Amino acid sequence: MFNLKKHRIATTISEKHWILLKKYGEKFETQQKALELALECLENNSKQCPKLTIKQNIWLVWESIDAVCCVQKETLKILIETVNLERFKGYVTQNKPIECVVEFFLQKSLKECSLKEVIDGLTIVFRASHLFDTVNYKDNGDYYVLVLTHSLSLNNSKLCLTTSESVFNTYGVNVESIISEKTIFMKVFKDK
Repeated sequence: MFNLKKHRIATTISEKHWILLKKYGEKFETQQKALELALECLENNSKQCPKLTIKQNIWLVWESIDAVCCVQKETLKILIETVNLERFKGYVTQNKPIECVVEFFLQKSLKECSLKEVIDGLTIVFRASHLFDTVNYKDNGDYYVLVLTHSLSLNNSKLCLTTSESVFNTYGVNVESIISEKTIFMKVFKDK
């Protein structure tokens, strides 16, 4: 079992180390994460701290803004199967949650991104979410084909389609989609 107990510390550090803490606090999203990573590097007797993967960075950001809630997949599947789809569509239309996550990850607005950047950002976020078994796309010339597979029921396909189409509608491109109980196929056209 994980030890979730946290401890508060208070100390003084030199100006040189304060500047380093601020720098790495920004890089790793919080000073806490920078200190924890530094301590782990010391523990591992490493001369150089390992670089975090994109997935690790996303999880650190989600954790730092309290956006992660751990639920067993079977529990999530039951919740998804009983969701009010119309209410969810209204929420997505009003709040654009995935657009916010993709923009945060890319560090710029969707309008400033190329379509490839938007698709790359979306696929990275989808992979990090663990909602999907596979997340793939390919460039077919005039359009991209995005294929998502999962084991969370037809309603999950509908929910994911709603959020994905919202991203592409906000970006300003046309999408053709086909969904099934375990798969989402999207053609994302390059012409605006």
